Amino acid sequence: MKKAIGQAVMGVAVAIALAIPSVSFAQSRGGPRMFVEARHTAVNRLLQVNAAAGSAQATQRDGQVTRILNTMLDLEELSRRALEPYWAERTATEKQEFTGLLRQLIERNYRQNLNQSLAWGVTYEPEQIDEAQGTAVVRTVARSRTDARAAPVTIEYRLHRRGANDWVVYDIVTNGSSLVQTYHDSYTRIIRERGFAELMNRLRTRVQSQGTTNNPA
Repeated sequence: MKKAIGQAVMGVAVAIALAIPSVSFAQSRGGPRMFVEARHTAVNRLLQVNAAAGSAQATQRDGQVTRILNTMLDLEELSRRALEPYWAERTATEKQEFTGLLRQLIERNYRQNLNQSLAWGVTYEPEQIDEAQGTAVVRTVARSRTDARAAPVTIEYRLHRRGANDWVVYDIVTNGSSLVQTYHDSYTRIIRERGFAELMNRLRTRVQSQGTTNNPA
């Protein structure tokens, strides 16, 4: 039960991180905190418009997520870290398929938790930038707007530079639980015990299925 709650909270964090209309990207190049904060502001604006399931508005909203995912979240870097040390052993075709499947799973996770993100208010700590490494950490604290007894949730966005001025998220850590590490622990265990082909079969099945589970694969 505790694990399920933690994964649901991580899903909300992913929803907050990914949901932003594409027009807002030009407004978020001032630094890593602005990059993240602009997206949180934009997701709240986006969710103020009621979008019934199956409606044209909901379809448009989901389409926005698909279009922005490649530029907001560094899925290739996330995929590489999730499969280390096995990433280098894979062919270019295998890497491309794995990244595509992971993208679909993250999008599904986002959609499941999208509406829940409105119930959380977020405050930001000062950003931490490592200029030498070209990385940054943006730490936030999310508090429930609807349940005063709910414990606050810490959300840490890990970013690196892409280009001279732009930042991109490669990991999200929720209450100490890393999205990358969660995938890594599950996927590398499957590879060790069953092989890479079995992992891909499970991911394909998961993506094709209508239902979802609490496990990464």
